[in-house]
Amino acid sequence: MKITMLDYLATQVADYAGEGQLDLNWDKKEHVFEITLSLTAQNKAGQEVTDVAGKLSTQDKIDFQDQILIYDEKRLDPAAVAEDYLALLPFSGKTGLAQQTIDGLFTYLPEVMADGLSDLMAFLNEDTVTTFELKWQPRVFEQQVAAQGPIKATDYLAYPRY
Repeated sequence: MKITMLDYLATQVADYAGEGQLDLNWDKKEHVFEITLSLTAQNKAGQEVTDVAGKLSTQDKIDFQDQILIYDEKRLDPAAVAEDYLALLPFSGKTGLAQQTIDGLFTYLPEVMADGLSDLMAFLNEDTVTTFELKWQPRVFEQQVAAQGPIKATDYLAYPRY
């Protein structure tokens, strides 16, 4: 049996051992995968934090989430949703996505999450840091993908047929 994008993504998410937590959601109807990146930090100082919705919180624990969208480039205009995601990764319809791209992503994610947790702690504990968001560097991601080796037609993980 051939491994699909869904199978491979699910395995990579389940095997993730870096900072924070990852969750995978597959929207069959829209032909997209969302990887949710979650970080939790203690707000020992009780610093007031305003979330993206403008809600003020002084909870002793701060939960932060962002998402990466893996989308079918034939079905979705990325410009329509770019503001809602940390990163957008296209795949090519039924052909799917190269395994090297997914491997590059999961090589890069521990760095994104570790830097994010460090930045979140600085945000909570240093008065000079006034905002927090995860940082995605397309060039670093592309280098991680390139480090996985050349991509051949046989390296693609097909979109699941359900």
